[in-house]
Amino acid sequence: MSENDWERMLRAVFGDEAAERIIASMKEQGIDPEAALPAGFNPAQMPLIINQMRTMLGSAGDGPVNWQVGEQVARQQVVQQGSTTVSGETGQEVRAALQTASLWLDPVTEISPVTGPVQAWSRLDWVAHSLPTFRKLTDPVGANIGRAFSEAMTHQLEEAPEELRSLLGADPARMLSGVTASLLGVQYGAGLAGLADVTFGTSDAGLPLVEGETAALVPSNVAAWGEGLDVEEGEVLLYAATREQAAARLYSTVPWLRPSVLDSVAGYAADITIDTSAIEDQVRSMNLDPSALAQGEVPEIDLSEVFSPEPTEEQQRTLRRLEHMISMVEGWVTAISAQAVAAHLPHAVPLAEMFTRRSVTDAPATRVFGPLVGFELAPKSVRAATAFWNEATRRLGAAGRDALWRHPDLLPQPEQLESPESFFTKPEPTELDQELDSFLDELLSGNGENDAPHEPGFGEAGDDKPDGEADGADNQPDGAGDR
Repeated sequence: MSENDWERMLRAVFGDEAAERIIASMKEQGIDPEAALPAGFNPAQMPLIINQMRTMLGSAGDGPVNWQVGEQVARQQVVQQGSTTVSGETGQEVRAALQTASLWLDPVTEISPVTGPVQAWSRLDWVAHSLPTFRKLTDPVGANIGRAFSEAMTHQLEEAPEELRSLLGADPARMLSGVTASLLGVQYGAGLAGLADVTFGTSDAGLPLVEGETAALVPSNVAAWGEGLDVEEGEVLLYAATREQAAARLYSTVPWLRPSVLDSVAGYAADITIDTSAIEDQVRSMNLDPSALAQGEVPEIDLSEVFSPEPTEEQQRTLRRLEHMISMVEGWVTAISAQAVAAHLPHAVPLAEMFTRRSVTDAPATRVFGPLVGFELAPKSVRAATAFWNEATRRLGAAGRDALWRHPDLLPQPEQLESPESFFTKPEPTELDQELDSFLDELLSGNGENDAPHEPGFGEAGDDKPDGEADGADNQPDGAGDR
């Protein structure tokens, strides 16, 4: 690449004045600009580098995270992890499994099937469908991190070399906001790719990340997880399809459920406090050298170090409520799926245990999503919730059990999961309860009307006289009392 090409790239990205300062600074430090380029650099890649640098140093867009960068990073990482398109044969097998699973669920639940299509997704497909909700969940905490990093960078900029300040232009705050948004885009894009590598379907990550009424599986992830099991691949797929259909039914049919879960996550994340000292340490260690930026070397943010370790009392309550709700969902899915497949799959019992163990100890949301937003989302009571739903089936039947989802207040409290008997057993009425019941019975039946409480003076003499009839001197016409 010639010096003219190098200068042209810098001028296209940073402008004439800043480009000249960068080149002069590099030469003063004994750095050959062309030698700073990666070995084997192809001049044909120059437009790509220019676009990447403009993206990195450009506007943060509509939010605190540059999702143009985030989506690009997620897709690139997914491809590197080996994402391939779903073959026609595999797609047909997955759709058939999902349709069969829905038929198996019909006799054991009153929750209606999803009305949308059943689908087989590649990991890239999953990224595309999950990105909108993933963005909503991570933007609140991204805003807090972005503000803290921009403030720390602005403070560090006061002692930065002149050429770096020139690089940021006349509005350094806006430029630093764009840099921070792009750094967060890299982090969250990588996190989304990590989820795409392990999740099974629309809500397997522990959260309902996919909008709309659909049921879908990522067959490559299901197959990878099933490789270590002593169960045929077809059985594992059918069990995963049954769980996916059960979860899709619940989140699609219960109108309050999905908003409640997502709002709780976003509310918790928005109130997360940031460890400013940890951020300042990271900013000081970042490589913001102009020559490094010119090569597209993007510093990384270690998000595990920036969250204050102690949540507030309100956050703790929110987290307990959220984990309880997800445990109830996972427990229902586990219980219903086990009933649905019991007569169809030879390894139904061990598969149920394997999936439960995965939900409790190795859930994708705990392993990947938690570190991105500053808290672990671990449904700790899945086994207790499963036992509750099995007991509800025995006592209430399928219709009565599923009717508990009509309102969140109908569901058991966390302490009732440890003793389901306390939920289903009606407490003995107190003496006051009995008196009130007796009074209401008499009142509604019309009996005992003379014994009902009345206002003072009720039934005294004169109360039953016809309207207009005199009742003492005060009721006589004017002047009558003077005769």
